Amino acid sequence: MSAILKFIRENHILALIEQTIAKKKSRLSLNAFEITEIPGLLYTCLEVEHLYLHRNKITNVPVQITQLVNLTTLTLDYNNISSLPAEIGNLKNLVNLNISYNPLKVLIPEICELENLEAFWCNRIGLREIPKEIGKLAKLDTFGARGNELKTIPDEMTKLSKLRWLTLENNNIETLPNNMDRMEALVHCNLRNNRLREFPASTLKCAELMYLQLNNNQISSLPEDFDTSFLAVLEMIDLRLNPICELAHLDHPLVRYHEELPTTMGPLSELSAQASNSSRLGAQALAVNATALRLPAVPAARPHPDPRVIELDVDASSVESSEDWENSVNSSELDVQYQSDEERAENEIAQFFQAVGMVLPELSRYASTAS
Repeated sequence: MSAILKFIRENHILALIEQTIAKKKSRLSLNAFEITEIPGLLYTCLEVEHLYLHRNKITNVPVQITQLVNLTTLTLDYNNISSLPAEIGNLKNLVNLNISYNPLKVLIPEICELENLEAFWCNRIGLREIPKEIGKLAKLDTFGARGNELKTIPDEMTKLSKLRWLTLENNNIETLPNNMDRMEALVHCNLRNNRLREFPASTLKCAELMYLQLNNNQISSLPEDFDTSFLAVLEMIDLRLNPICELAHLDHPLVRYHEELPTTMGPLSELSAQASNSSRLGAQALAVNATALRLPAVPAARPHPDPRVIELDVDASSVESSEDWENSVNSSELDVQYQSDEERAENEIAQFFQAVGMVLPELSRYASTAS
């Protein structure tokens, strides 16, 4: 980084912090500023509730960050952080926490002291086990730990009775607790791309379950008493790319074994009604999750003008997408509904400085070669 660019960037960061202090703002966005060390001045922003530090080059999170006791949202994803202070458990008001894409390798148990945490992402941090203390997060609604090295999850995790969105795809999970049904609020369970050999039958006792993604595991059979008829809102169980797909098996209307989507037989009018109900339930589930993420709710699905067209894609991730809806949300989108007109203007200024930062190296090159 050129000296001029570094000067502009550092002073702009300090100016943003000073404005936040002077105006007692509740939101401070310092994402994508190539910050390597959190400025000490930031720890005096005692009014801040939403702090965005994602997509920087931060390597250390000082204990002083726990002085910001009013924080409800903290994003630290896409940095170079290798450890977190044990005192992070003092942030008792924290609702949303994202520490994904950092070389952390472990979750310190103190994170589980965040008693008001509702949405927690720790994707691709090299995690090998989830601490049993996670069962303390009584309000947890959304948990994402995709792309780690997990082989199992602790029994204590099934105590999360308010958990609705669980994403553990792209791990090495071989076994699950037998009492997954204790997660009675579970709506979306993504366990694809793991090493499960047995179908997690206890998940079928979760009355709110809509999507169970088990594709690309090692499942070769279903339980003898397999029955989904009592699951009123179930949309799909995805079993593609499992050994069972190549073996003799009974077809079930809501189980997907191959690329084609499962369908139920019946008159077109009945199918259309089912599709409409499906879309409505899907939109409701996404809206509920959006509330937990502090995002604008997903609008209700509009009826298709052609009744013969069945819209099954209420959640693209459950059909074709390689990313779950709730985990494809970038941290930068978490602050959408907090921005006032003044904050949007300041954000545009920040974007201007970032654009200047991209142009300056080229300008300096021409300046140095000009005769």
